[in-house]
Amino acid sequence: MPKGKPWSRKNEKRLREMVEAGASLQDMAKAFKRKPDAIRKKVSRIGLKVVVHKKSRKPRTTTSKIVPRGLLTHKKVLEVLVGAIKKATEPGLDKLEIMRLKVLVDAAKTYDSVLEKFEGWVQIEQRLLEMENKIGELQKAQNVSP
Repeated sequence: MPKGKPWSRKNEKRLREMVEAGASLQDMAKAFKRKPDAIRKKVSRIGLKVVVHKKSRKPRTTTSKIVPRGLLTHKKVLEVLVGAIKKATEPGLDKLEIMRLKVLVDAAKTYDSVLEKFEGWVQIEQRLLEMENKIGELQKAQNVSP
């Protein structure tokens, strides 16, 4: 059973918007009257990733969608692949079982390749968001200075 007060759908939506806007963990914690660790855990549970940038004076967050819970990690795919290979080495397998294992191996290899590409796109998206934030900061700095 989770500790603390439950999150309403309205607050979850607001939290998502704040994370996507780059709000700091401290700002979100104040806004929701919760601890920063509670905010970090909730953000993770709703499928977002918070990255804290410590180079600036005030830590800011950026977000990118992470691998949904239903997707296998590279490690899990490798475990499936190893299991299929081990099973294929057993004596006495019939032709249908060998074909099934071959399909499983091919699917695991394809899945891992697609997952790797997906993760690359997530990193690119994250870097673009960071650049957009920096451009915004530079534009504000140019407008503020005389």
